[in-house]
Amino acid sequence: MEDSISKDKMEMNENELLWGRLFLATTLVERAREVELSRVNISLIQAMVLYALKLSPEPLTPAKLARMLCREQHSMSALIDRMEKQGLIVKRHDLHPKNLVRVVVTAKGEEVFQRQRSVNAVTNITSVLTKEERETFGSCADKLRLRAKELLRQMQPDPDDESLF
Repeated sequence: MEDSISKDKMEMNENELLWGRLFLATTLVERAREVELSRVNISLIQAMVLYALKLSPEPLTPAKLARMLCREQHSMSALIDRMEKQGLIVKRHDLHPKNLVRVVVTAKGEEVFQRQRSVNAVTNITSVLTKEERETFGSCADKLRLRAKELLRQMQPDPDDESLF
């Protein structure tokens, strides 16, 4: 019995084809970076947390880290706990307000951050692009990120839930 849409009649539109190319490129780059980071015993998300903490002009809370890295707050809390057990970060409780927690990179976290920067073949993958192509790609990535955030907000069952943003 044939499917309702046979393979020879199925056509993908331009957006679907581009989505497939984007998905494959992202998957391969992410996998290559994970393999590269495994050499210095850190995961991709741990590296991203360290980058966010190092680049932020202000101390970050777990909630702000979750929004920045598009993670659920409970997932970020678990990650922060694991990274704290590994000695990469510490949670500091501010005096004002008392219940505010800030995440801070430790000396060991700084060392791991510098080591992961030394294995950077994948992060330099965009060097195959010209300066103009990198700027265009950056603009396109920003547009796609903003549109995806918009779509996620529309699809969330609770319109007041901003757990991902």
